Amino acid sequence: MSDSHAMWRMDQRSLRTLTAVALILVAGCAGFGPSETPSATPTGTPTPTDTPVPATPTDTATPDPSYPTGWSATGVENGTVAVDAHYRAVLTGPSATVRYRSREIDTGGESANETTLGMAYETGTGRLYASIVGTDGHREVFLRNDTLSQWNVRDESLVGRSNARFHRVVQSIDRRVLLSQLLLYTLEHERTVERNGTVAHVYNVTGVHDNTVSNTYGAGTDASGTLVVATDGRVLELETTVTYTGGTLRYRYVHTRLGETTVETPAWVRTD
Repeated sequence: MSDSHAMWRMDQRSLRTLTAVALILVAGCAGFGPSETPSATPTGTPTPTDTPVPATPTDTATPDPSYPTGWSATGVENGTVAVDAHYRAVLTGPSATVRYRSREIDTGGESANETTLGMAYETGTGRLYASIVGTDGHREVFLRNDTLSQWNVRDESLVGRSNARFHRVVQSIDRRVLLSQLLLYTLEHERTVERNGTVAHVYNVTGVHDNTVSNTYGAGTDASGTLVVATDGRVLELETTVTYTGGTLRYRYVHTRLGETTVETPAWVRTD
């Protein structure tokens, strides 16, 4: 197992970490690069438009093409390379809606911790909206004409505005979240399919890497689920259940409405 697997850490303080992305950008750090994005593991509720996640599309089996950059039959060969390929595909387009949800299950009747990250973006116009909801609050960010605004939903207040570039913002919102997920699992290639006109690889999640540790839930012991990645490297879907010594969490990350997503201007955005 690589050092990056051993070093992976997940903390339930995910909302604070995710909102730190927007806070740093709003503070004027528009040059927030991909490798500088803070880590996070969200857990959640609905996203930008509070629309339920669509059912998984029907797959059509296809002959096996080559694996995406950073991937092999046994899963992720290089996490950083795989994530870089994902964002190259994202920035190439088309537009998409992204949802990431993590929820604590088997809580013994206690309130479950959950957070949701939702994002919609248009590669053609450079518009982006993101919503981050969790136990610590609810924040929204909106990017238009290279101006990034952040809104505190709970306080109904504009946190700030700054200059920012689309290609940096679209990566900073969920890059470390995705990288952490890709480094977590042991995978096995199951089949190659065509999904909505896109050829993709389907992997079975067979477990977690050794020395996986959550600061909140302890050592990772098992995982199950599926991961779907297109041949261009875009991670289309991840749906897993992970067991730790101190609890069990369910994750879902999905890209939907490719080429059909439009970003509306939130009511709270100033027009001046």
